[in-house]
Amino acid sequence: MFEDELQNNKMQILGKLAATLVHEIRNPLSAMKLNLDFIKLSSSELPGEVNQSVNSCLEAAYRMQSLVESLLGFSRKTTNCNEKNSINTITEMAVTIMQNNARLYNIRVEKEFDENLHDFVFDKNKILQVILNLLTNAIEASKPGSEINVKTYSEKRENKNWYVLEVEDHGIGIKDEDKQKVFSDFFTGKKNGTGLGLGVCRKILDEYGAELDFVSAYERGTKFFVRFNIPNVEK
Repeated sequence: MFEDELQNNKMQILGKLAATLVHEIRNPLSAMKLNLDFIKLSSSELPGEVNQSVNSCLEAAYRMQSLVESLLGFSRKTTNCNEKNSINTITEMAVTIMQNNARLYNIRVEKEFDENLHDFVFDKNKILQVILNLLTNAIEASKPGSEINVKTYSEKRENKNWYVLEVEDHGIGIKDEDKQKVFSDFFTGKKNGTGLGLGVCRKILDEYGAELDFVSAYERGTKFFVRFNIPNVEK
């Protein structure tokens, strides 16, 4: 029990340090972007290779700004939990946050979103937390050079309409004897894995009558499904 409290305290401290770091990055990043924009205004007077370098730096700065804004949005307290949100938008945000981590391990993240999914009511920060956990675990389970597939789609099951988020990795998979432990706190089948909060994810989703489930084959990969029941989905 004490070890769990120690780990939780460590994670809280790490979270505060990360939030501080993001704020510190934000201001110099804005200054860099403004200067690059200014240089680009004089692009007609610059050699072609310099122009290319400026555009490349500017594109990287915008990507970094998007990542920083996503992280800051995630860290803020939710002011209104009763707003309609897009599951595609929140999933895109989560992928943006985790993209660099995936690249670090030479893992590709492929996306396939159903653009016909309608907005529905959920706390975007809580659902973002769920998706970040799924992506983190998928990255930790994946082999270098492999691929993670992230999809959204609708399905009809048991006479109910569902919106589904699917996160699939092609990594180490889960042994049959461990499948019952997956939703236990900090369980992980990987030596360097953190076992981030699948139990917490399930509790969050319970608030929305949503389901969290998976299928897995050892040494072949795992596929997690988040299913939201949408009673009055428009056709």
